[in-house]
Amino acid sequence: MSTGTSWGVIYGVGVGPGDPGLLTVRAVEVLQHAGAVLAPAPRRGGESLALSIARAHLPAGCDVHTAHFPMTERRDELREAWDEAAALLLRLAAAGAPVAFITLGDAMLYSTWSYLLSAVLRLAPDADVRTVPGVTAMSACAAAVGRPLAEGREPLLIWPDEPPADAGGLLGLAPNVVFMKAGRHLPALAAAAERAGAEAVAVRRASQADQACTTDLSAWSADREYFTTVLMHRAGDGAPHGAPQPALDSEEDRA
Repeated sequence: MSTGTSWGVIYGVGVGPGDPGLLTVRAVEVLQHAGAVLAPAPRRGGESLALSIARAHLPAGCDVHTAHFPMTERRDELREAWDEAAALLLRLAAAGAPVAFITLGDAMLYSTWSYLLSAVLRLAPDADVRTVPGVTAMSACAAAVGRPLAEGREPLLIWPDEPPADAGGLLGLAPNVVFMKAGRHLPALAAAAERAGAEAVAVRRASQADQACTTDLSAWSADREYFTTVLMHRAGDGAPHGAPQPALDSEEDRA
């Protein structure tokens, strides 16, 4: 399949963690000019959180579609879903207007968009495909609890799925660890933080109307909410809140 110069641009747009107010100006600009939008949905024909965030900015007559991506580790099933969605994006772009695939958080961090991007370019190497970054869930979590993700020269480790048996051991690699999709693992993370003497806070549905936060992870032991993130910090690291940290503003500082 190949495209021509009259085809519309295909955008991957990160729409942020949930609060429509966290859409970037660039994301709004793209959405307002989109001829068609494709949004992920947890079930075929189901509601899409990404679409609910973006809907107010879609122009009248925008052609809206949803796609279901199976929660499976089977690569053949996933590739079939990615290829199907990529082919749909190309068909929609053939109308000539810009087309957007919208995704929660940032489009290039653990996002389905990265797979669709590859699939679109495999099917149509000359397609005009662009990415609009978005606010990440972990950024929204840090803002919600008033704790930085990292300071100064501290490294940050992101753990995207089931944590290891001794999750606290990850603090030996970095003083700050973000555990994504942590709702099913809160008891284990609470125990790991206690053993490591670490500070930990859980944020559920960050930036959304029903956002909740707790430092008592065990209190949410029955919680299996998918949109739960845990921020863990090795106690004693970093400067006290408000104390200055050396900035990396020049090549001399980076040397």
